[in-house]
Amino acid sequence: MNLVGHVAVALPPDTASNPSIDFLVGCMLPDLAAIARVRLVRPAGDIGHGVAFHHACDAVFHDSAWFRGTNQAVRDALMDAGVERGAARACSHAGVEMLLDGSLVAEPMVAHHAQLVLDAADARADEFGPLAPAASRTQWVTRLRLIGSSLEPQRYRDPRFVAERLQRMTAGRTRIELRHDHVDTVAATLREFQPDIASIAPEVLAAVRRAVPSPHHPA
Repeated sequence: MNLVGHVAVALPPDTASNPSIDFLVGCMLPDLAAIARVRLVRPAGDIGHGVAFHHACDAVFHDSAWFRGTNQAVRDALMDAGVERGAARACSHAGVEMLLDGSLVAEPMVAHHAQLVLDAADARADEFGPLAPAASRTQWVTRLRLIGSSLEPQRYRDPRFVAERLQRMTAGRTRIELRHDHVDTVAATLREFQPDIASIAPEVLAAVRRAVPSPHHPA
């Protein structure tokens, strides 16, 4: 799952008892650290519980028949279109997750809480600084503030934006780097899969919720 997906799963379906903002920050924190390319220590309290929930949801999601099948189908389509294997694997995995985010963020309650987390990442970056080792703390705080103030999850609805984001994410990583001249190919392929991903998004969300206990979901 990606940023928005983790927040969406953490929200109870009836919104009767929404999680604390710290819990939601923890749910998104590993992905924020990955974007910043910083390895964090495991936090305590509600943030730590959110981080644990994040990893539990990822394990269920990545092992699901739907994700494995869709990931493979997108990867094969990209390779058939001429994208190198490493780039195709990276783009299928992350691309499917970002398109799923684009579908989930269309729900106003999900969009609202995802934005609350990003606002907290910006406003409380210094507070979260000690989660990074001393050597990378300045980099972490700077990048976290930038991510919180500039990331727009609604743009994951646009396959072209997702493809461009994938190119930036893989740039300089030789084994998985997406070439500039393949961005259009990736965008077109993701656009083909987008309707099916959008149609099944609520079912995927519900399945992960059922599989991963959360103190904020009704029994």
